[in-house]
Amino acid sequence: MNASLGLIIGGLIPAVLFGVGALFQKRSNDIDIGQSDYLLCFSVGIILAALASVFLFGKTPFSYRAGFHAGAHGLFFGAGFVCIALGLTVYQESVSKLIPLVNMSTLVTVVLGLFVFSEYTKLNVPSLGVGVCLIVAGGWLVSLS
Repeated sequence: MNASLGLIIGGLIPAVLFGVGALFQKRSNDIDIGQSDYLLCFSVGIILAALASVFLFGKTPFSYRAGFHAGAHGLFFGAGFVCIALGLTVYQESVSKLIPLVNMSTLVTVVLGLFVFSEYTKLNVPSLGVGVCLIVAGGWLVSLS
C-alpha cells in the first residue's frame, strides 16, 4: 500500500470534511437549533454515512466490545459538539476562532496515544515536540485574532 495515499485518504480528506462540516454546524446554530435537536439531526447524517459504508465495503466483523468503544467515541464526540454549539450560540464565539482551538484535540490524541498504545516507540519524539509547539502557537495566535 502507498503510505502517502493512506495519509491523504485517512488524514487530508477527513480534515477537509470536518472543516466543511464545522461550517454546517455554525449555520445550523445561527438558524437556531437546540443542542438535542442538533445531535439528533447530526446522528441522522452519521447513520446515512454508515449505510453508504455498508454498501461500499460490505458486511464486516462485529464484536460487542468493539461496539462499546465505538459508542464511547460517539458519546465523547457528541458531548464535544454540544460544547461547540454552546460556544457558538451562548457565548457567541466566531467559528474561525473556535474550531482551530477545537482542533487542538490532536494534542490530546497524540499524548494519550503515546501512552495508551505505546506509540512513543514508533515516533520521532523531537519532530513531535516541534509539531506540538507549532500547534499550540497556531491555536494561540488564532485565538488572538
